[in-house]
Amino acid sequence: MSGYEARCPSCGAPVVFQLGSSLLRVCDHCGAAVARKGADLASYGKVAGLIPTPSVLALGVSGDYAGAPPFQLVGRLQLDHGTGTWDEWLMAFGSGQWAWLAEAQGRFYYMGQAPLPPVPEFEDLRAGQTVDLGPPGTFVVTEVRTGRFASAQGELPFDVEPGSELRYADLSGPGEQFATLDFGTGRRAEALYVGREVSLDELGVRGLPAAEESRAIARAQALACPSCGGPLEIRAPDRTERVGCPWCGSLLDSTRDLAVLRVLSSVPVQPLLPLGSRGRLHGGEWTAIGFMQRSVTVEGVRYPWQEYLLYEPRHGFRWLVEAKGHWSFVEPVNPGDVEHGGIQAQRYEGRRYKHFQGGTARVDHVVGEFYWAVAQGDEATTADYVSPPFMLSMERTPEEVVWSLGTYHAGREIWEAFSLGGGPPRPEGVGPHQPSPWSGRVATTWSHALLGLGLLLLLYVGLLLFASREVYRQSVPLDPTAGSGSPEAVLFTEPFEVPRSGNLQLKVKAPVMNSWLYLDGAVINEDTGAVEEFDVEVSYYTGTDSDGTWTEGSQTSRAYVGRLPPGRYVARLAPQWGGGFPSGYDLTVRSRVPRFYQVVLAALALLTWPVLLVWRAFRFEMQRWAESDHPWVTED
Repeated sequence: MSGYEARCPSCGAPVVFQLGSSLLRVCDHCGAAVARKGADLASYGKVAGLIPTPSVLALGVSGDYAGAPPFQLVGRLQLDHGTGTWDEWLMAFGSGQWAWLAEAQGRFYYMGQAPLPPVPEFEDLRAGQTVDLGPPGTFVVTEVRTGRFASAQGELPFDVEPGSELRYADLSGPGEQFATLDFGTGRRAEALYVGREVSLDELGVRGLPAAEESRAIARAQALACPSCGGPLEIRAPDRTERVGCPWCGSLLDSTRDLAVLRVLSSVPVQPLLPLGSRGRLHGGEWTAIGFMQRSVTVEGVRYPWQEYLLYEPRHGFRWLVEAKGHWSFVEPVNPGDVEHGGIQAQRYEGRRYKHFQGGTARVDHVVGEFYWAVAQGDEATTADYVSPPFMLSMERTPEEVVWSLGTYHAGREIWEAFSLGGGPPRPEGVGPHQPSPWSGRVATTWSHALLGLGLLLLLYVGLLLFASREVYRQSVPLDPTAGSGSPEAVLFTEPFEVPRSGNLQLKVKAPVMNSWLYLDGAVINEDTGAVEEFDVEVSYYTGTDSDGTWTEGSQTSRAYVGRLPPGRYVARLAPQWGGGFPSGYDLTVRSRVPRFYQVVLAALALLTWPVLLVWRAFRFEMQRWAESDHPWVTED
């Protein structure tokens, strides 16, 4: 590693620039910021002391990151954007190259310098905007801020006076990529850094044998509220920036010895999930450390909900959100992996989410600990997209855009996970991403019903082809001297045998033309004398009018006699006619003929339950979307 050594212009002590490209070095002896001005050195005066942060890293720590030469931490930059402080570490490689290791909220981001493409100026960037960064791809702007150069240690690759306001924009790309546009103190971007989130294990950090363990331990601290004197238990002291007193509701700044930021006379809302409760959800044992109530106001009506901040040393922070008795476990989402999915929709990990509602969310009450500088009255523009049992949510402020994914949980699941007494509050209505109890059942029931319909049709065709049997056939001439309805025209058929119990179909075919033939009939059991009456009419008409040729009726008609026992039968037929004399008719008698209306009734019976399920599923979805910005039914 090339280096440069000179004398501190403030105290004369040796100042070593381990990286030949470093432009700023903090003197280890007097704490002055020493800048390289060509072959000369200039002092910016003593830098402020380092702000205490929970970092486990230190200058001199070395490691091996996959795909890069061994590195050593040679510089530390502390930035403060007003709501929190974070560290950025300068990684020096043996080749003389360097990269940044950003540390914020217990997470680490490796950032290597990349070619800077044409990008908008700082004032033209907005959170949520997409920017083409060239070879790395298209990224989403997640944060646009100005951070103050608060303090430094070791050496830095730029010459900026401590206390300067540095402009930057953080971006999120596909595949968990992360990028930062560095604007320095000007309007135009000066550098682009691209990388991703990493762990200390991936970095191969040496010199910190218990680094991860020390990060995982968050010993509770016993403190007292300076406003009311009530006891405070800080469960994540190395992560907490704001504390809401559970006794008086005062909002405290934990970075300034619990300075009182706001005083209330009482806590207006009590959490359902007591702070300090521990529960196992989604592969972690979480501790509830913070509680806030937020709300949106629509047409003068306030809609509140509750959010619980969960903490687990190795996994970081998650949220548990409760609204009207419906619960969600909420995890952060990489904004660069959220894709536009069409009109009023988004896509994430191959799943399409439909827009449910949007608004302006306001922080109403705060209790417990928070990892950012939360304040009552904070507002953010929100948009929720649902694909049960998931909800994809976006929150946007002028400086930042955040995406998260919520997974629906019933109240009893939360009560069991946190071993709470009693029972959860009864849910009201249908949750935005509550799974429908009918969706899976509807598809299964319909598949079964359609299978039943298929079997029913096969049965009908089978009976029609194989069970039905012709038992009698006769062509009957009519005597032209016999009058319509006269006794002379009455016919008694020859006896015929009905071999098995079942119905009878009597089909009559007559050559009527613009006329009709009516048969008043009966089927008589020769053994018992039992009589089953029926009637059948054949009529057929045709002609022409202004619309052309028309026809009405048919030369064939059928009548049915209900279930008959097996035996010998004869049929009596008394004909009547009109409009012309029919020369005769053909009679065909069949036994055990399936009726199509029976198939229809059976089909209706089969479909009753699926249709009912569809209706219930439809009603469930109507209730869901009634609370959205896109109700299925609107009230005039």
